Amino acid sequence: MKYIKFFVILCVLVGVGCNSNRIEKPKKPKNLIKKQDMVNILYDMTILSASKGVNKKLLEENGILPEDFVYKKYEIDSTQFVLSNQYYAYNIDTYEDIYNSVKERLVKEKTHLDSLNKIEAKKNTEKAKKLRAQRDSLGKNKKIEGATIPLRKIDTSQLEKHQ
Repeated sequence: MKYIKFFVILCVLVGVGCNSNRIEKPKKPKNLIKKQDMVNILYDMTILSASKGVNKKLLEENGILPEDFVYKKYEIDSTQFVLSNQYYAYNIDTYEDIYNSVKERLVKEKTHLDSLNKIEAKKNTEKAKKLRAQRDSLGKNKKIEGATIPLRKIDTSQLEKHQ
């Protein structure tokens, strides 16, 4: 009988506790940000947040605050963003779609930038090879048609005295 009472009390407490932790679905804001705009906003915030971590001093010197910059760009305010974010976050599937779109866009942009970096590195390597070849052609001995002719050193110390 003691166990039954304990079990009933436990069930009541768990039932009351679970119901009090329920999160109410947020009401749809009057000025809800469109889903695609949320993707763009979160993408921009991610990029600016990353740049803030890398070049915080440069952003501060130019007076750029990432959140304010994004709010101005999309003509929204922080309240509108927070309410829209809460609304979308309540529905996990929708929010996951938004974040997956942001992630895909970031990966695509990273791939594009990596390919540009490879092209730039290849150009720099080719330039370095050309410079090495030029430097090597001006070496101590210059080869002309199979013969090696030593180059003479010119004493330039006398030139400065005469001028």
